[in-house]
Amino acid sequence: MSKEKLKKIFIAIISIYTALVVSFYFLGGDQIKYKASSGNIAMPEATAVTDEIVAGSIVSQDFVNQIENIEQLAIVFTKFYRNASGIISVSLYDGNEALVRNTMKLVDVPEQSRIYLVPEEPITGLKGKKLTLKIYTTAKINHGAAVMMSKDVPDSTVNFNGKEIEGTLCFSITGFDENPIGKYYWHVVGVIGAFLAALLIYTYNQYLKGRSNYIVIAIAAIYRYDFLISQLVIRDFKSKYKRSILGVFWSFLNPLLTMTVQFLVFSTFFKADTQNYPVYLLSGVVCFSFFNECTTMCLSSISGNARLITKVYIPKYIFPLSRTISSSINLGISLIPLLLACLVLGVHLKPQALLFFYFLACLIVFSLGIGLFLSALMVFFRDIQFLWSVLTQIWMYATPIFYPAEIIPEKYKFIVRFNPLYHFIGNARTCLINGVSPEPRAYIFCFLFAFISIMIGAFTFKKTQDKFALYL
Repeated sequence: MSKEKLKKIFIAIISIYTALVVSFYFLGGDQIKYKASSGNIAMPEATAVTDEIVAGSIVSQDFVNQIENIEQLAIVFTKFYRNASGIISVSLYDGNEALVRNTMKLVDVPEQSRIYLVPEEPITGLKGKKLTLKIYTTAKINHGAAVMMSKDVPDSTVNFNGKEIEGTLCFSITGFDENPIGKYYWHVVGVIGAFLAALLIYTYNQYLKGRSNYIVIAIAAIYRYDFLISQLVIRDFKSKYKRSILGVFWSFLNPLLTMTVQFLVFSTFFKADTQNYPVYLLSGVVCFSFFNECTTMCLSSISGNARLITKVYIPKYIFPLSRTISSSINLGISLIPLLLACLVLGVHLKPQALLFFYFLACLIVFSLGIGLFLSALMVFFRDIQFLWSVLTQIWMYATPIFYPAEIIPEKYKFIVRFNPLYHFIGNARTCLINGVSPEPRAYIFCFLFAFISIMIGAFTFKKTQDKFALYL
């Protein structure tokens, strides 16, 4: 490879990095600058109720606010399933100052459902201060309401007409805090960019001195064998769709058919709990189908090319790489029905939907890493192909593809948190369906999953590739 070509490649890498970090800053918006507050108060489970609140009664509870910016407060009432009349008012106080108030007719208060207090602008500057939640009503006896309570929260009391009651009202309070990553975003990306530039400059200078390293060797190999890679990809397409009437159209049709079957089976259970369930389901099907196809094809990429590998010298990683490229092209075709589903079902695609492709890129790199690892194992342990088909089935059901993650019991949620596919698919859905950027840590987690996977896969492949010829 000429030094001019290598220089152009390195300049292109820096340019792409700069374009990505600038685009991400504007697409990420407030999600980069802020994060869900760790001081949010979750709604406790109701185990009791207060006495009936009538005219002249006041229910209040003090709590220490740990949220920098308060966005919303919710509280749950019961009317004992009877007719109620009058008005009820819920207020949040800082001393004697009312911060936000919601006043409504008792007849309009839903039974055991949340009533929300939402300020016009987030309430700021009150972190660490004691706030008071107050409720009063104009209802007459037997026509009022009560507040749901929980007796399971220690060191908490409710004040009912001056009398202290152990427990807490069933209320929640949510908001957001300033995100340190967003605050120092340009500092962080600047340091990373400087490190990347220094690495590329060092690599280029070493190359001029006749000292190659893995970066130059990998780039040179891809350029040298680009024709072979393209031929392997074409071969994969031809063998996959050989004697097929619909041909490549199956890449378009397959996710739709899979989504239709799963939608008919599971929509009765999960449709009401999931926003835009068909798009939610189809996006999960497309992403997991790519992962399954890519890793399965990479699995046999070395053993399936034994005759070629044992006769001619070719960098062996080219075979799983070509399989990954082939699967990525199928993934691109599969995104067409996903886009059509978004348009038909009324999903408003915002500019933040472009961040969807970041998580797809992480998924592709992650799959390549798994593919490199599996292809090396397959040479020595042929049973891995049968074991992997079982593991992918388990992995599919352990990933929220057709069901929402919220239904998973709390004691099992650690399984989801350590599931890379949950993060790839879940964050991609957030960008596509909700039209917002996930928090910055979501990008870091997905990058780390992809990086760790490709490092383990590449290390395993490199350490074992010299022995492939002995076992093929």
